[in-house]
Amino acid sequence: MSTAKNPERFQHIDAMRAIAVILVIWTHYAERFVELAGSQQALDALQRSVNFGRIGVVIFFAISGMLIPTSLHGDLGPGTKRFVIRRFFRLYPAYWLALPAGYFVHWVLFDKTMDAHGMLANVTMIPAAFGASLILPHGWTLETELYFYVVCLLLFWCGWLHRMLHLCVVTVALCAVFALTVALHVFPAEMLSQYKTMPYHLGIMFWGACFRQAYDAPSKLLRLRLAASGPLSRLSMTYRAALAYVTMAVFGVALAGAIDDWRHHNAFHLPISLAYMIGIAAFAMLATVLKLRNRPLAWIGKISYSVYLLHSLPLFGAFWLCQRFHLVGWPLGVYMIVPLLPLIPLSWAGYLLCEAPFVKLAHALTSRRASGVLATGEANG
Repeated sequence: MSTAKNPERFQHIDAMRAIAVILVIWTHYAERFVELAGSQQALDALQRSVNFGRIGVVIFFAISGMLIPTSLHGDLGPGTKRFVIRRFFRLYPAYWLALPAGYFVHWVLFDKTMDAHGMLANVTMIPAAFGASLILPHGWTLETELYFYVVCLLLFWCGWLHRMLHLCVVTVALCAVFALTVALHVFPAEMLSQYKTMPYHLGIMFWGACFRQAYDAPSKLLRLRLAASGPLSRLSMTYRAALAYVTMAVFGVALAGAIDDWRHHNAFHLPISLAYMIGIAAFAMLATVLKLRNRPLAWIGKISYSVYLLHSLPLFGAFWLCQRFHLVGWPLGVYMIVPLLPLIPLSWAGYLLCEAPFVKLAHALTSRRASGVLATGEANG
């Protein structure tokens, strides 16, 4: 169902985006400035206890799963073209705008350099795939997002993207792959964490897609044929029930991780496992029974992509100034608030001058008048 037909129906999604990006900012700002602060270290201890940043990332991933597949529809050729163009203009222009500033703040200010290969790799948004360091350290989530788009396209071409059964199977399969690779130590220890956890992150995204199916048609029946004849050939359940089973699988992976961390006294990883559990539960609640329709939050959510891209710039700029001029001993809350003052107008400007115009251009290029294809779904995120 298109959000365009009923703009208020998913208004709470922007508030969810705002909460997610605030949690990410809290983690990044607190863990960076805590070494300089003279008091209020509890702000860092609190976020570390359940990894606020990872909770925010989980919510972001689930939101993508809830929205993105519905924007991929229609005939294969036109549908693919529309999806690729709109996703490209949604992500890349703002990302490219952030790269030069990111290189200056994260690299030049701290006397680090990057060769041409690294810079070109970062332009692709998947620098780690080319063995390069990230200019924007939080950009790993964007790479995961791109891989999600690729899998969505594959499912779309197979005719499976909008079928609840196939979405459930993909979700459970991805969770199983992650659990097995962890249990069997398939990946080498030095492998980047973003790749080790990618099956699970993709599983969370497709869980979001299952969530959307059940959200739109909770009583619709999912029919299963597990045998040629007999009772197993006539199984059925509602989409809501199917989502419950899939949720148990997705949540169960994090729960199993938390139990294992507890048993082995892994104080470092336990907050991360808890964060996945909290993020999944928070998304489900905020998308249903705790819908927030708060204008300030909705506004932050509207510009959340720019906020996410740019939030490290005032953070590291302020951190560099504090180191250079020995500005230490302040309350941690002060250190965390100061970079927010330029971040909000900077993000708003990025949204107005870059995000919105390119999104408008993408829609103009792929509109019914331009392509002869009627667009029935939206994914503003």
